[in-house]
Amino acid sequence: MQWEEHDIDGPGPKMLFPMAWSLLPLVGGFLLLIKDGENLLATSFVAAGIMLSLIAVWIGTTQMPGRVDMLVLMISPFSAFALFFQPPFIVQILVAIGAWTVNYRTAAMLSALAGKSYRLDWDVNKQIPHIESAKFFSRKWKPRPLFRLGTNVVRGVKIDGRTMLESDEPIQFLLEDG
Repeated sequence: MQWEEHDIDGPGPKMLFPMAWSLLPLVGGFLLLIKDGENLLATSFVAAGIMLSLIAVWIGTTQMPGRVDMLVLMISPFSAFALFFQPPFIVQILVAIGAWTVNYRTAAMLSALAGKSYRLDWDVNKQIPHIESAKFFSRKWKPRPLFRLGTNVVRGVKIDGRTMLESDEPIQFLLEDG
């Protein structure tokens, strides 16, 4: 069995617009925080900037499912909500920069994965072979993420009536015929 390389559309340009626009309320909120101190208008701008950057990541995760953990997506809403408890302005700035950086790195990772994937035909009745260093979500084929090997997520996909494994990088494992 050989992995076949396939071109896939990536979310790169679609994520760029909200990620770039998220800088405007973020920087505006920072300037208001520094000039006027802690107030709800400044905090609202900073929180809006964080949530705009999350929209960019959300666009990427809907186009490339199974590549980002839910905990990464939860950082931004919790950070934006926590800002409304009005911590000191330096803490607000650090929290916002941290959340925005996580979103930026996630968006960059999703853009880097765009372009190609590898697919391998798979019999639905076969169990996925055991790989020592992999974290398994399911040992049987299903149309969702099946296991993770480092940063490489292997998913079950069904395209044009064919059941396949899809991966960011080809994986070599021994298959027992019989």
